[in-house]
Amino acid sequence: MILLVSARTSSLACRLAFALAGLPGEVRDLSLRQGEHRTPEMLALNPKGQVPALILDSGETITETPAILLAIGEMAPASGLIPAEGVARWRVMEWLSWYAYQFPRAFQPAFRPAIFGPPPAENQIREGGLTRVGEALALIETRLGNRDWLVGNAVTAADLVVAMMTTFAGFVGVVPPDALMAHRRRVFALPALAETLQAEGFAA
Repeated sequence: MILLVSARTSSLACRLAFALAGLPGEVRDLSLRQGEHRTPEMLALNPKGQVPALILDSGETITETPAILLAIGEMAPASGLIPAEGVARWRVMEWLSWYAYQFPRAFQPAFRPAIFGPPPAENQIREGGLTRVGEALALIETRLGNRDWLVGNAVTAADLVVAMMTTFAGFVGVVPPDALMAHRRRVFALPALAETLQAEGFAA
């Protein structure tokens, strides 16, 4: 099994999940700047030409963060990343679905406003994205409350996407609430993630 990622991109949550799950396989870090995700070899594996992508031992490719997190969680049920049943499972899927909607509408315009409109509109597009980033973080803070984790009493895939969103907020100049920074520290302090975070450039 191969997980295709690129450091400091939105593949981070899947990379963290892969490490927590302890699944056998390889993490392959591609350089987007050098176009390694769009070589003929990579496009044969993933015609979308994007990361993350999970190449299964069967040769099938799973793409899109929520689907990959679901696959990893179900292949490693003891990890608790995807609860087995009931409301907890549905809540995690709710968070993953919400992330899939919020990330492109908030963070992408804040990062790359030029792809959403002509140069005269770039500042307005970026400001709109930054506003939505702030709104997303405020909602997470409210839902987290005074708990350590978003769903249940242990880390799940929901915590991984939210920790990634908190990280990316800093990348675009938005200061996350203290509660979300504390939440991210809890996620990043998990021993199983030390090597992965170092590879991503987050570890000291």
